[in-house]
Order: sequence, then C-alpha cells, then structure tokens
Amino acid sequence: MVVHLLVKKGLRRQPSRAVRGSTMLELALILSVGLPLLLGVAGVGVQLGATLAGTQLTRDVGHMYALGADFSQPGKVDIAQALSTNFTLTNTGTAVLILSKVVQVYQADCTAASLKTCPNLNEPVFANRIVLGNSSLRSSSYGTPPASYLDSSGNITSSNYMQQSTLIATGFGAVMTLADGQVAYLTEGYFSMPQLDLLDPITNEKGGYYVRFVF
Repeated sequence: MVVHLLVKKGLRRQPSRAVRGSTMLELALILSVGLPLLLGVAGVGVQLGATLAGTQLTRDVGHMYALGADFSQPGKVDIAQALSTNFTLTNTGTAVLILSKVVQVYQADCTAASLKTCPNLNEPVFANRIVLGNSSLRSSSYGTPPASYLDSSGNITSSNYMQQSTLIATGFGAVMTLADGQVAYLTEGYFSMPQLDLLDPITNEKGGYYVRFVF
C-alpha cells in the first residue's frame, strides 16, 4: 500500500526593516573594530620583517668590519649595498650604518707616545669612523668625531685620540670596559620606516628602527 503525504508549504516570512537595519548596524560595528585590527596585524608583520632585515644587515656588515673589511673602499661599499635588500644604503637613501673602532686609553699608551699630558687617560675613544648610507637620518649614540681628525680611510691617529676630548666615545664605558690593548668594533644601524610616522603630528619625530652590535 502506498501512502502519499501531502505537506503544505508555508510562505517564508520576510525580515522586517527593523531587523535588516539592526543587521547592518552590527556589521558596521564589527568592521569598525575588525578592519583596523586586521590592517594593524598586517602592518606589524611588515614592520617586523623590515626590522629583521635591518638587524641582519647591521650584524653582517659589522662582522665584516670587525674582521678587517675596509668600508672606505668602493668595492666593500658595493657589498654592503648589495646586502641591503630592504633599504637603500646611499647618501639619500633610507638607511645608515655607522662603523666605529673604539679603544680605551691606558697609561702605557700615553707613555709609549711620549705625551707629557694625556687628557683622555682611561677614556674609551674613537680610533676609526666610517659612515655608510644617509648620514642625515641619525648620528651615533656615542658621539661624532670631527672630520678633521679622520684620514681617507676613517682612521684617527693615537696622538689625537689620546688628547682630543671630541674623540671620546661618550657613554661607551657603560656598554663595556675594554682592557689594555683590546679593541671594540661598534656598528650602529638606523632604518627609516615611514609606517611608524603615525605619531609624527604629535611628537614631530620620524619613525625608524635603531640597532647596534659590538664585536
């Protein structure tokens, strides 16, 4: 025996205007919070990638500098620029690397130089300074040796760095204390990041990332 079931289809009720308006309001509230959050996560990801690239560049160039690479030579500068894949390491670019050779003046140094006075005794001083990239972005956190004391390779004579107060690496003693004859190769990097300029109207400061390595 076959039984036929008859089902009466009811009419689908259309949502009222009030319900539709409420749904649109909920969607607008969700987007007002969710969209900026999504963009913020994407921005943080881009920024993190850029900071890692800047850190890697600073470490690699600093390591080469400590091993004796002369970055006053065009060939070595080309290598540094080739390593800078995320930033432009030129005079008008988006990055700067500040390379410094730091030593500490001891009495034996002053005696060997036959100096009657040794004003920078026991002070950390600059023995070499080379700047790669856009020097206008940032200066060193430890001072800038006057250009008149630098030769074409960025070297500073011992008689000068033992006597001239402008060649003291101010604040470097808080980073580390150098033993007699010990040398520190300091590399500072600064990388311009326009995506960090959101606070510029308030602080009047440009966004960027600073990192340093000592070898």
